[in-house]
Amino acid sequence: MNINTAIMLGFFSLLGALSWFFKGTEGVINGLKSSLGTLNNVWALLLLAMGVAGFLRVLIPQEVISAYLGPASGAKGYLIAWGVGAVTPGAPFTIYPIAVSLLEAGSGIGQVMTLVLSASIGVALTRIPYEVAFLGWKFSVLRIISAFAVPIMGGLIAGYLDNFFDFV
Repeated sequence: MNINTAIMLGFFSLLGALSWFFKGTEGVINGLKSSLGTLNNVWALLLLAMGVAGFLRVLIPQEVISAYLGPASGAKGYLIAWGVGAVTPGAPFTIYPIAVSLLEAGSGIGQVMTLVLSASIGVALTRIPYEVAFLGWKFSVLRIISAFAVPIMGGLIAGYLDNFFDFV
């Protein structure tokens, strides 16, 4: 068992015990039912994302990934990572398997951080009509600019810090 699994097992056990302590057996059962409901909604997306990550490893040579998304790819790598993240559907469920695959293939931590942040924040074009209707076009423009700038700044910061602390 790796450390990530052990930590999640610890959280699961702690929250299960707290649910039982405060809500009894019914609280534990409701928590498990809720978890299964979430799994029912995302299992297909998770399997597809893991499949995409596997196919990326097979189809795209490591040299290509390093050239376009590696630590030395510069601004080009950050822009590509932002673009891929911005159009990746189903984040966060789809982006993490892809991010792991890219890191293992030689992508830079800053570029992968940009990808993850871009998928999380995203431009979300389908949201724009609602946003304009409720909050106005100025707010929408500011959000879109932020959705572009924040992931790239976060990626640059992560890449800079990784040079000193070697996180990955």
